[in-house]
Amino acid sequence: MSTDFKAYIAGLVQNFANNGIAAEEKDLQYGRQLVLTSGIDKTTLSVYNGKKGIKLVWSGKNTDFTDKCKSVLMQEDAAGADYRLLKDFPDFQGIWAGSDESGKGDFIGPLVVAAVICDEKSAAQLFNLGVKDCKIVSDKDVLKLRTEIEKTALATSVLALTPKMYNYRYSQIKAAGQNLNHLLSSGHSAALCAALAKCPQCNYALVDRFAANNNIRGMVNAKFPQVNVVQMPKAEADIAVAAASVLARAEFLRIMAELEAQAGMPLPKGGGPAATDCARMLAQKLGKDALGNFVKLHFANYKRI
Repeated sequence: MSTDFKAYIAGLVQNFANNGIAAEEKDLQYGRQLVLTSGIDKTTLSVYNGKKGIKLVWSGKNTDFTDKCKSVLMQEDAAGADYRLLKDFPDFQGIWAGSDESGKGDFIGPLVVAAVICDEKSAAQLFNLGVKDCKIVSDKDVLKLRTEIEKTALATSVLALTPKMYNYRYSQIKAAGQNLNHLLSSGHSAALCAALAKCPQCNYALVDRFAANNNIRGMVNAKFPQVNVVQMPKAEADIAVAAASVLARAEFLRIMAELEAQAGMPLPKGGGPAATDCARMLAQKLGKDALGNFVKLHFANYKRI
């Protein structure tokens, strides 16, 4: 574990301690796990240090306490953060789009991709509203921010694949010899194109790099040849991408609420054992054939049922 990562973990532990939350550390491959407790409340934060930087994965059944712990991360001072990663690119005219997805790693639930277009003025407003990457924003605040983002941004688009449609599309791309990255690429390009159609003066789009090779640029340029598509690691540091992540997360949560109503039971997020156990209960309750309406069938979790 690098010195910088150790310092980052130590800062998290101290931050939680300052807010009355104890953090028990455990080793993880490529990271560190923090078991967070306050009285009888408990949740888990897994922190991974990969090539793309820090990744936070939350798990736990107490969503209120998890949201409280997420809010602690939001209190970190963001002063000095540069939320315009494209400002030094050639011909940048101060209007740009950002896209992000939610649900990619969740066994249960939809895949959602969103895009947001902003300029200098709306970017400043979004920053002042507290818009950040959804991984460090509580779910309650995500739902509150959705309306503000839609009112403030120059243009937005949100596209969702429910589990049933996701499984249908995934079977199509597999039959064509493709993989999940192709599905994600088509989602990002579709969301960007839908937003760009509302704001044709935009000439830059920023996407978090999730694969070394994809055709997002080609698909966007087929409809909007004037748009420069830039993919880079940690793009969620940009305010447009951060806002897109919030919109995608908000729609993910909305669809999850609908699925919970259909299932008649809570549905855990993530791809861990809790999600597998829940899917097993769904199969017993509704029949195995009904699982395709709730879960992503190509996940390894499905093979364990």
